[in-house]
Amino acid sequence: MLEQATPSANSLAPASLDDPLYYLKNLQAVVRWVTAHHHDLLKAEELEVLHRLLQLAMPAQALLARMIIRKGEIFRSDKLEYQEIPSSQSALDELGQQGFIDTKAQISIEQLYKHCRRDELLNLLHATGSTLPKSAKKSELLSALEALELAAGANSLDLWWPAAPFNLVSLQCMAVFDRMRLMFFGNLHQDWSEFVLTELGHQSYETVAFEPQFRAFASREDVDSYLALHYCQTALQEAIDISTILPLLPSQLSNPWLEYRRQRLEFQIAQQAERAGDIPLAIELYTGNVLDEAKVRLYRVLEKNSDDIAAVIHDIEQDLQITFRLETRIHLQRILRRLSRKVGKPRSQPKRQTLPLIELSLCETDQRVEFATLEALTKEDYLQGFYTENWLFTGLLGLLFWPVLFEPLPGAFFHPFQAGPADLYRPDFGARRQLQIEARLATLDSGEYRVLIKNCWQEKFGIACSLVHWPVITETLLDLALATIPAAHLKTILTHLLADLRNHRRGMPDLCVFDRRLQSYKLVEVKGPGDRLQDHQTLWIESMLAAGIPIEVAQVQWITPP
Repeated sequence: MLEQATPSANSLAPASLDDPLYYLKNLQAVVRWVTAHHHDLLKAEELEVLHRLLQLAMPAQALLARMIIRKGEIFRSDKLEYQEIPSSQSALDELGQQGFIDTKAQISIEQLYKHCRRDELLNLLHATGSTLPKSAKKSELLSALEALELAAGANSLDLWWPAAPFNLVSLQCMAVFDRMRLMFFGNLHQDWSEFVLTELGHQSYETVAFEPQFRAFASREDVDSYLALHYCQTALQEAIDISTILPLLPSQLSNPWLEYRRQRLEFQIAQQAERAGDIPLAIELYTGNVLDEAKVRLYRVLEKNSDDIAAVIHDIEQDLQITFRLETRIHLQRILRRLSRKVGKPRSQPKRQTLPLIELSLCETDQRVEFATLEALTKEDYLQGFYTENWLFTGLLGLLFWPVLFEPLPGAFFHPFQAGPADLYRPDFGARRQLQIEARLATLDSGEYRVLIKNCWQEKFGIACSLVHWPVITETLLDLALATIPAAHLKTILTHLLADLRNHRRGMPDLCVFDRRLQSYKLVEVKGPGDRLQDHQTLWIESMLAAGIPIEVAQVQWITPP
């Protein structure tokens, strides 16, 4: 059996790109990592496959790694030549003997067509007696191939074309490596090349404890559920009839983060049903879904299709008693007003806050409008401004809450090369860390936050963090922000971010301008000619203005220089 490696971050040190076999060594490191941390989630036969991989001769291991990294599972033998692998044929022979590849791959007519060049297809057809001219288009060659008797099923290349100058081989172990990739990355949209073809040493990562109780996959059933969801997601993307997908969709899952993925997939299926005109199914799926987006889509569908508008109005009014995201409430209120007008009971639109507006006429320039505005607003020596957009306050959040972000919790960390927890933007991020978050927010009342943030900046500078964009969070900006922005303002902003990090991290003002003379600051949202505030930006600005935070909207018009 495969010898288990010590489960530590150090056991997954990336290989240097100077090593010609760096990709293999990185893949070997992942194999040892997964078997160390997820040994009990792998079947004996899967562990045996990984054990045999590490026992292969180095050329065979390297060639297998090359195939695993590449797209697809069928390869031409003449396309498997690599400088660092001395004898590809010997490596292929060993891989075939060990069952990692099938050298007599059964291929369909479509696969044959895909892997052969036009001239090769002509030679194949001529060998069968075809009289197609050399000028025939490749699409015409496919039609001729489909007319062959062999096209009724899958066959090995030597049956299709006995004189073929190459062979086609297929990987026989991708199911094991896909499962291992999932357990390592925590998803299947990242492929092996993201790790094994990258020198991860150029980036520093925070050290996180990897103990069994913190694993995202508590059981093999969790991995199977993810794979089932992935299969359904792929089928949906390939526009397969949703009536064949729904029976394969897992029922409610006990694993919270997997259930969240299931809810999102169910929402996407409902959207597809709506687009396909299956309104009853869309309504059924939206009704049973917990996502805010599903609630909005449900009422938009009912708005267009329900015969009982009064009942829909009643249901929206009831749902508005529930705490939704601000954006969701706005969408529901808009639907409610439209429906109320239909029944002759118009509702007044809520009074919106008047936003502080400054109008600027600037000479047209090649600069982005934000930088031209920043230059115009900081002409005095005592004014200093920064283009911060969505990075200043998310950066301060990341620095203050660093220990909270990198606390090992189930479903948060899969491997040592993460810039933040996998659940950072999931709805339950705050609830799972409520006590730790409250303790950090309390430092804004005591004044301790300044020391904590500055110390974190000094100790962690350059370490990858999803919330901290180091090129923006310079020491100059950090010192000015900590010295100038009142703790009460910062607490309001960070609390707002934490309430819905996925959505509230967007829409923050573009600029931050400090007045060293008055020890004050203001935030500025810049809108160029023809641009206007989006809902999420307006909500952010209104929320902050209500708390006394100084924000202005700069409306810029270009003028032609004299």
